[in-house]
Amino acid sequence: MILHHGLWINDPNWSYGVDYLAQTGLLICCLSSTSPYTLKLLRWQLTVVYLFGGLGKAIGASWYDGEALWRAVQQPFPGALFSIPTKWGGYKEIWIVSGWFVILLEMCYPLIWRAGWYRRALLVGIIGLHGGIALTIGLYHFASLMIWYNLCAWYFPYKNTIISNYSPLEGEARYLASTIPSAPPSIQGKEAKVSVETTQTSPISLMAKRAKTKH
Repeated sequence: MILHHGLWINDPNWSYGVDYLAQTGLLICCLSSTSPYTLKLLRWQLTVVYLFGGLGKAIGASWYDGEALWRAVQQPFPGALFSIPTKWGGYKEIWIVSGWFVILLEMCYPLIWRAGWYRRALLVGIIGLHGGIALTIGLYHFASLMIWYNLCAWYFPYKNTIISNYSPLEGEARYLASTIPSAPPSIQGKEAKVSVETTQTSPISLMAKRAKTKH
């Protein structure tokens, strides 16, 4: 943490906000990366960041008309893979809808605490948002860090819980057992009848039957 602070946060040429988020992630890892309390701490951190980010956008008027989003994608970042053409500025409806989408997505982030389609929809929306930031603005460090944080907070813990419910060998055995076709009922009845007869006809009973037939 001290090395990260000295290399990145102290230098204003490199620090643009994402370094503080990385610093808090390092702090959580230093505390205990496997404790459920640190997982809740990461979730609360993400909730506060997105909620207040959405509130800050909702206070101003530039996000409602799409102007703030248009200015963000038109900044001269050298690392952007997809540059938005200036002629796209004439399609105001796209930027208005996109601005409202960003505001609602960030302000509704606390709903991700609820399981079900709320969490899946918000997680997909957040990953898509940061993926767009990486491709159109070029903030790869920020986008990849936030995607990783969200996956660690809301996806991987439940995935590991589901996988640990049964071992891989048990899962393969269940799958193989389900693929073996069962015999028809008539054949099963005959096999059961034959098995009953073979168990009841012991050698002593056979000798007794032979003696009766001779007499």
